[in-house]
Amino acid sequence: MHITNDLLVRLNNDEPSAHAELFKATFAELTVFVYRMIENEDESEDIAISAITKLLGKKLTFNAVEQLKAYLYISVRNGALNYLRAAQKEDPFRKQLQENMPLTEEPVINKKYEMDHLHRLVKAGLGKLEKQCAAVIRLTMENKQPDEIAKALNISPNQVYTQKSKGIKQLREFIEQNGGKYGIPVVIILLALLCKLCFG
Repeated sequence: MHITNDLLVRLNNDEPSAHAELFKATFAELTVFVYRMIENEDESEDIAISAITKLLGKKLTFNAVEQLKAYLYISVRNGALNYLRAAQKEDPFRKQLQENMPLTEEPVINKKYEMDHLHRLVKAGLGKLEKQCAAVIRLTMENKQPDEIAKALNISPNQVYTQKSKGIKQLREFIEQNGGKYGIPVVIILLALLCKLCFG
């Protein structure tokens, strides 16, 4: 989202030409931000338009560009949450994910956010595995070698390979069923998880 100091000054002066420029500079990014929360393209566009329109209608004054950006992101996030409440999409995990959405467009911060929820999803999947199977997967994710895992769990190396294969299969199924539901790209999850388990 590129908002210049010059644009900020013209917005504070309520110049009509600045209104169109603000829309052009913010609409796409705000729409994508909302879409990641509600997965509805039309509603995402409406929420973004509404946030920008309400901002311009209030004729507010901002002291810094970052203050203006924060106002817009908070506005669209609230709009998205209101939409979800109205649509009765109150999955506890998803709700927390949405409410914790960082108010920034910075890729690094959003990537950390996505990885945090990836770890939570994998942890939830591990809780569905049998005790020994889950233990093998956890130790594998800690970069333990098969012989180390066998010794730690007092099982044979063959059992380690068997339990690892079984665990990966069940985790893959769990992620395929739940990853999209929680707004996390399933393909990215599977690649990250399988690379970690098979090559980590």
